[in-house]
Amino acid sequence: MHFILSILVLVPYISLYEARSRCVKAVGKLRCPTDWDRHYRVTVKLMDKDPLPWEADDEMGSAQTDEDGNYIVQGCGDDLGAWNDPDPYILVEHRCPEPGHTISIPRRLRVITIERKYLPDTVYVETVRIDENTRF
Repeated sequence: MHFILSILVLVPYISLYEARSRCVKAVGKLRCPTDWDRHYRVTVKLMDKDPLPWEADDEMGSAQTDEDGNYIVQGCGDDLGAWNDPDPYILVEHRCPEPGHTISIPRRLRVITIERKYLPDTVYVETVRIDENTRF
């Protein structure tokens, strides 16, 4: 009985909490100068940053690079509130060795900050070296 009463009290407030959905398309290129085969079939994820400590970042979309390291990743994300747009960034999962090394660990992560542009605009990302934390 209390459960049903709680639901009846909360239902009118649910419509007040609106989520804003926005879509992003990012185009870029990855490079692995320490092992030229390691920028092929790299997983590129388009993520939505959620700043609250109890929330995990949301995956908006994912893609894999071609043999030249090129990628196009797109997807949509939504955050609570009509005023709150998603905060997109790119997360790269790769096996590119660090400079001076020939062996790679099973999986490395690289975060790439991107502009907050939403469709119909496209975000063009500079070429990124995934063997270190710098860009060409």
